[in-house]
Amino acid sequence: MSEQILDRLLVTLDVAVEAFAICEIKRGLRLIARPKNAIEIHYVLAGTMHLMTPGAGPLVCGPGSLVVIPPHMPQTIAADDMPARNVLAVESCSIVQDGMLLFDAAQGEVGDLRVVCGAIAASVSGSYGLLDGVRAPIVEELGDQEIVRNAYATMLDELNRPGLGSRALTGALMKTCLMMMLRRHFAHAGQETRLLGALSDPRLGRAVAAVLDRPAQPHSVGALAAVAGMSRSAFAREFSRTFKLSPMEFVARTRLHHAAQMLRSTTVPIKVVAASAGFSSRSHFSRAFRDSYGADPSSFRKALP
Repeated sequence: MSEQILDRLLVTLDVAVEAFAICEIKRGLRLIARPKNAIEIHYVLAGTMHLMTPGAGPLVCGPGSLVVIPPHMPQTIAADDMPARNVLAVESCSIVQDGMLLFDAAQGEVGDLRVVCGAIAASVSGSYGLLDGVRAPIVEELGDQEIVRNAYATMLDELNRPGLGSRALTGALMKTCLMMMLRRHFAHAGQETRLLGALSDPRLGRAVAAVLDRPAQPHSVGALAAVAGMSRSAFAREFSRTFKLSPMEFVARTRLHHAAQMLRSTTVPIKVVAASAGFSSRSHFSRAFRDSYGADPSSFRKALP
């Protein structure tokens, strides 16, 4: 897939990172965490994280590391490579500031390892397949990036001295670090990246570009298959396998993402937004937008900061 198409896909990465937990772990203790049904992200703020997941060897991650964990994956986290005692996360959990959870495997003290955890909360447009293909942990060391160092320093400060909006601020910083992680991952992984999988197929790339460039066009599976130079059945099968959604679901998500961006950045009438996104009627657009974003277009726009 061309760098230009990847860049456009990153622009459409309409996800939020919800900060949900802090892990404090002392040497000699192993925190056993239940699997989540969402993509999880660990940010190593201090210490060295020794992460174990099924079917993979231990991952050793220093400060400044970011680790993406697939959904439904059990994991254990330790501050050293020879922990002697297990601590169940569910039994060491308490609520701290802003509803954040504390998983305490440090016996009430500051841990030798400090990790802040977040979960990917995708909106309607989701990740366009960029994150859905995660099947094993992905690790990137980002400590050499100034923007990441500053973000981590701020997260540590919020952890030590929580204040109004600490959780929201931490989530926003997490998304910044996630974007830096994706930039680095794609830069050095090239066509072999596990996050893209079959998206390296230039035929699918041509269809993706057609939708992203012209979301309001009357796209159909047959028309996109022709752009890709594939038969209709082969295109539909490969597209669905790659993106985990059908070609027309991708079109619908792209149109709604385009509409949300217009609502955020312009004051044009809703009917113009609907037409620009490829919807034939305002009522159809409003229903689809409400189903996906939880609010009708007018309410969505009014709620913007």
